[in-house]
Amino acid sequence: MNLAQIRRYFRDEQVPGWRKFVVVGAVAYVLLPIDLIPDLVPVLGWLDDIGAIGAALAFLSRDVSSHAAKTTAVPAVSSESSGSGVQIVDAVPMRRR
Repeated sequence: MNLAQIRRYFRDEQVPGWRKFVVVGAVAYVLLPIDLIPDLVPVLGWLDDIGAIGAALAFLSRDVSSHAAKTTAVPAVSSESSGSGVQIVDAVPMRRR
């Protein structure tokens, strides 16, 4: 997952808005002064913020990787023909080694 993939993920109109909101909501949760456990409570106040960011990053990492794999599929020419002289093309995802 890199910044270019994250940018493409957030700009893609086919990605549902609620998926983008999960990450934006987690960042807002940390930045806004309203928390489930106030930051004034030692240690516990920060743990809920760390948990929110950790969960959002795990979600974002998995979702962006899945999105990148779907959008960077390389077309592979199939041996089938539709009968009209047009070849049918299948999408085969690229794998990193």
